[in-house]
Amino acid sequence: MNAPNAPATFQLPAQMSTIAPDVDSLYYFIYWLSVILFVGVIVMMIYWAIKYRERPGHHAIPTSHNIPMEIAWTVGPIFILVYIFYKGFQGYLDAAIAPPGAMEIRVNAKQWGWEFVYPNGGSDNELHVPVHKPVKLVMSSSDVIHSLFIPAMRIKRDVVPGRYASEWFEATHVGDADIYCAEYCGGRSRDGRGDELSYDQMTGHWSMHSIVHVQSEEGFSTYLLSIGDKCASFTLGGQPCPTNVLVSEGEHLYAKKACSGCHTTTGASLVGPTWKGLWAKDESTDHGLIHVDENYIRESILNPQAKIVTGFPPTMPTFQGQISDQEIDEIIAFIKSVKD
Repeated sequence: MNAPNAPATFQLPAQMSTIAPDVDSLYYFIYWLSVILFVGVIVMMIYWAIKYRERPGHHAIPTSHNIPMEIAWTVGPIFILVYIFYKGFQGYLDAAIAPPGAMEIRVNAKQWGWEFVYPNGGSDNELHVPVHKPVKLVMSSSDVIHSLFIPAMRIKRDVVPGRYASEWFEATHVGDADIYCAEYCGGRSRDGRGDELSYDQMTGHWSMHSIVHVQSEEGFSTYLLSIGDKCASFTLGGQPCPTNVLVSEGEHLYAKKACSGCHTTTGASLVGPTWKGLWAKDESTDHGLIHVDENYIRESILNPQAKIVTGFPPTMPTFQGQISDQEIDEIIAFIKSVKD
């Protein structure tokens, strides 16, 4: 395994996250195994080609099966493949499941840039995170498929329109790293109205670059204060800025959109299931058990008849065209906050 914070190599950038050593360890194991096997095969090919080349006075003699050798080259690789699968799956789970208490940052992908929205409601086109704190990126796309890739953190995840994706990392030291879109997100010759797109509009994928700034806890707190634009509406009204503006806005929408008429936050059931303790629950529906996450809540808001919760009537109307993606994010944040 590589040492923590290993410097850049010819193939990989310097490590900046807690999962990077494990990722690099498996990568180099596969790389050097491939090199050894490739060189071994080529050397033996050359050796046997020279040894058994056609020469006057030499005749080929058919050989029989070598059972021990055939068993060895069939069974031997199985153990190597099982080890690679085990380490790969273990690494995938470690990278896919954020630890409890991770700070969530919303990521909006669009042609051609990234928008990062923080718990206080502020946003930026560059990502700022505190060092030594798990950060979960909850991502969605407003147009086409994108892929958020931070090589130094060893994370990459596709961002698909109409659904949420997530990935997380914990930075190990202060510094800056590049963010790329690893999915070709252009190439359309016409826009949605059928109009011709310019060359820049079709090839802007190359410019979908940003930076992640890993800061000290004090520096990150100062940064959040500098971008907390949504706090203005609270402070002007004489109220302190809430810790999580998305939650506060979601609570406001809970009343404004009349969600409270069907869903309580106290645990009692009305026409619909309560929101208390709903987040991350395995809900029983007419499609079996469904894990309550961002994608399930989004679907329930836009297409409420898709999965009906057991014991409740299919009476909820669709909010398609009546609610924005930002408002869905705020309602999801509020539901997350209503815990048992």
